[in-house]
Amino acid sequence: MSDIAWTGTPVRPHQEARDNGAEALPWGGRRERLPLRWPFADAVAGFRAKALANADYDPASTFVWGQMMAVGLIEMLKSVEEAYGREGHESMRAALRRIGDRIASEMLEGVVIPADVTRAEIASLFASWINEVVYASIEKPRVDGEQADFDIHYCPHEDVYGAFDCRVQRYFVEGMLDAARRTFGEDVMDVAFTSTIPSGSSVCHFDLFPRPSGSDAWNDYSERLRDRALKLAGPSRP
Repeated sequence: MSDIAWTGTPVRPHQEARDNGAEALPWGGRRERLPLRWPFADAVAGFRAKALANADYDPASTFVWGQMMAVGLIEMLKSVEEAYGREGHESMRAALRRIGDRIASEMLEGVVIPADVTRAEIASLFASWINEVVYASIEKPRVDGEQADFDIHYCPHEDVYGAFDCRVQRYFVEGMLDAARRTFGEDVMDVAFTSTIPSGSSVCHFDLFPRPSGSDAWNDYSERLRDRALKLAGPSRP
């Protein structure tokens, strides 16, 4: 797997990375094949009824609020790693994993899997729900036999994250994978990435594949990133 996300200096996306056709890609339709629930359903209903129903409300303000929370979380993680080292990192990582599990569990509650859907399609459709609903992103998915992949053409964080900051989102995804594997089977999916927009690529590319017994590629790479983060936090940290 590429070390592109390991660079210590934030790399802001250049114009070529933004001009990748995101504005013309479809959004939302393919999720109908695997109906899931929206997480935070009551809060979503309130947002639609109160904020989006107000003609004067600019949804871009919600975007700004989200960015504040995102970069605040990154700074908090860095501070905890600097102050408490591995113990601090693992505590925050576990908290984010629990939230990811909670979100995906809400989405998967009562899910009925269509009889004609393949394992690769399940992984791909679940990823579409995560990409479009949870991460508010625009994707281009593909399914080929037992393998699937997707490109993220727009991510809300692409102009505010540095290349190494994307690791924070991995910990949410760990919990989402926990919930998906409980629902669809332990071997249904694993994930790996090869490029990210904050690192200067035109898209974020992810591969989905069946999870071999005893293997966890997503978690293993998180471990490598943890070790990198603790080195960046300071040589004295354990």
